[in-house]
Amino acid sequence: MGQLFSATPNHAQHQDLVPRFTSYFNNFEMGSIIISQNTFRLIVSLLQKGNIQEANSTIRYALKEIDNTQLDIAVTGESGAGKSSFINALRGIGHEEKDAAPVGVVEMTMERTAYKHPNFPNVRIWELPTIGATNLEPKDYLDKVKFREYDFFIIVSATRFKKIDLDLAKAIKTTKKNFYFVRTKVDSDLRNEEMSKPTTFDRQNVLQQIREDCVRNLKKNNIEEPQVFLISNNNLSEYDFPIMIDTLIKDLPAQKRHIFKFSLPNFMEADIERKRDSQMQYIWLEAFNAGVSAFTPFKIFFILFGVDDASLKTLAKHLQVPEEQLKEIIKSPTLLETEKEETIGEMLLRYLKNFFIHGGGPLGAALYYNKIYYLQHYLLDTVTDDAKVLLKLLHLLTVMGQWFSGTSDDTHHQDSAFSFNKYFKNFKVENKIISQDTISLIESHLQKGDIQGAASVISVALREIDNAPLDLAVTGESGAGKSSFINALRGVGHEGKDAAPVGVVETTMKRTPYKHPNFPNVRIWDLPGIGSPNFQPKDYLEKVKFREYDFFIIVSATRFKKNDLDLAKAIKIMKKNFYFVRTKVDSDLHNEEIAKPTTFDREKVLQQIREDCVRNMKKNNIDEPEVFLISNNNLSEYDFPIMMDTLMKGLPAQKRHLFMLSLPNVTEAAIERKRDAQQQYIWLDALRAGVSAFVPLQIIISNNTMEKLQKILNNYQVLFGVDEPSLKALAKHLRVPVEQLKDSIKSPTLLETEKEETAGEMFMRYLKNVLMNGGGLLGAGLYCQEIYYMQLLMLDTVADDAKVLLKETYSGKQFKPKKCTGSNHNRT
Repeated sequence: MGQLFSATPNHAQHQDLVPRFTSYFNNFEMGSIIISQNTFRLIVSLLQKGNIQEANSTIRYALKEIDNTQLDIAVTGESGAGKSSFINALRGIGHEEKDAAPVGVVEMTMERTAYKHPNFPNVRIWELPTIGATNLEPKDYLDKVKFREYDFFIIVSATRFKKIDLDLAKAIKTTKKNFYFVRTKVDSDLRNEEMSKPTTFDRQNVLQQIREDCVRNLKKNNIEEPQVFLISNNNLSEYDFPIMIDTLIKDLPAQKRHIFKFSLPNFMEADIERKRDSQMQYIWLEAFNAGVSAFTPFKIFFILFGVDDASLKTLAKHLQVPEEQLKEIIKSPTLLETEKEETIGEMLLRYLKNFFIHGGGPLGAALYYNKIYYLQHYLLDTVTDDAKVLLKLLHLLTVMGQWFSGTSDDTHHQDSAFSFNKYFKNFKVENKIISQDTISLIESHLQKGDIQGAASVISVALREIDNAPLDLAVTGESGAGKSSFINALRGVGHEGKDAAPVGVVETTMKRTPYKHPNFPNVRIWDLPGIGSPNFQPKDYLEKVKFREYDFFIIVSATRFKKNDLDLAKAIKIMKKNFYFVRTKVDSDLHNEEIAKPTTFDREKVLQQIREDCVRNMKKNNIDEPEVFLISNNNLSEYDFPIMMDTLMKGLPAQKRHLFMLSLPNVTEAAIERKRDAQQQYIWLDALRAGVSAFVPLQIIISNNTMEKLQKILNNYQVLFGVDEPSLKALAKHLRVPVEQLKDSIKSPTLLETEKEETAGEMFMRYLKNVLMNGGGLLGAGLYCQEIYYMQLLMLDTVADDAKVLLKETYSGKQFKPKKCTGSNHNRT
């Protein structure tokens, strides 16, 4: 730092400044740098010559130019296209606020009108009268509206662009000004199209048709490479608005680019990140130029990112919550408050300590300056994070209001249906817990605004899931490992209570059901091998009552015999699914390696076993046989995970859900599947329950609710194998104290509150953490009462715990407990 700001640096220090200066700006894309390339090259050149004074002067001039630059944007278009709404949205103000551009159903703009940005008076958005209303030729129109004053033009239309718009674009082009076509109200177009063609509607296809029609029309009128953006003034974060902003920023000169970025509302996290990057550069240049003599006033950060008192009041009014509750979920309002008997300097040291522990952040890029600049970065980072929290909260509550409003209009009905369908598109077909027909039926009810009908369909679907039986038949020759396979599927040891008996002699003399220990609706039937004295091939299926099973698994430890293949053919005739499972491949590999230690190739041996099985079956007229190689001793190896995927695809949705939950945690993918399935169940349950007019900041969690939550948590722990009996069994297997296992996971203490903390306050901690760390599961369209949020928290935590235990079980390393910092849930 001394070298960077020394008043009398030597030649070596001059040369050292150059790579520091250039390396810092290498962290940013060319289009996001706030000074021009010419200015950048000039500063580097002056530093190389050791002319620090002149370099500082150049930086000072560049910063002054940024502070004083003027940006003028012209918006024109036909009456009713939404020009005024677009201007208000760009300025981040509502239509009824003071100084808003007037909106209405009649032409409101009769002469050019400038609308200053509320926080950046140097940014003016000009609403120009419709060219058709002036009765002027395009060239005369441009002169009348003083075209030279604008940095670029935006031509707005709510339908196809008219000839007069195209003539205006051509006239603008001759003046060497940039222009962009904006097609508004695409949300209305989509809704209308979906209502008129409910069965064939394809959202992306409709958007593509609108875009192609605009471009084709423009090219037909000799406008080459037209830039067309489809937007909705009601939701600027959707459709092409983010792409449009990127394009406008790239086309502006550096200093105007900087002010334009800051003038934009926080529609998306990318907008907030852009602002942070720009302000970081400004702070850095200011530090480089001033040494230790100046700093940006802290208050400007709060205004830039919309977390100042005025912005918080507006947002609180919009969300209909007390302003203080908003302040409770962000950090910046109390940022400069010191702890008891702590000085500002000590507070800064706390920040620096945290900063260096976490890798240096932006300061890691050769940024060395006075403590006031470190503090500015601290403030900038905190305010940026707060802006993201508020953006997520706004999105959360806005969409929630659309979802569950009891008085929603047709627009909300359509949005609800679209959101419902969109949520289930996040999951593969084989992972959905309700059928596509059921999804379509619920969506149809929502489109019509029939919330009661949708809830009724959901209730039936959930009841079917809860009551669905699942019966799996396992058969095969004696000694193939059927009983071991059944115990492994049920997640029980061979010596456990109700385990299927295993041994070196035939133990299955009659068909025997084994219920799953946690899911009694799941029964795995151990069938006697075909060809045994009491079960001859000709009447085998009738004797074992084949109609009762959802599918068959035929097990062998060697090559599949003729009886097995004849059984498969008979099952196929009965329209039932069957699968071949070749067990004990671990023993085959072990024996092969002992026999051929120098030429042993694991993958090659597995391939030979698989090809031999398939060849043998095809020879016996079984086409496209599904064969899985497994080891009952380690289900996470070989083909077991692939087999589970295949079995699930062959089941109807409600049985698929039950089967998914019943499976042991043999891979992380299995745990994720369970989490996905349970998420969908929670989500559907929340939608069925209503949850209208819920505001998640007003939390009251009763003792009765806490008891219910504890029961739900216990169920999840059983489901994912992190309940007390499972932990004891795993501790015994790993030969470690059970307390060590508990120390490595979070769910055992999840519902414990901190000292003098209520359950509602505990929930607020969770909600705050979720909003600050990417939205978690709530980002997937779940907007509901606190108990449903808490279910997601518990599900998420227990699933993560299961992954921790899975890694410890199969890592093969000495178990080491992980350090825990408390019961807070920190998954992003």
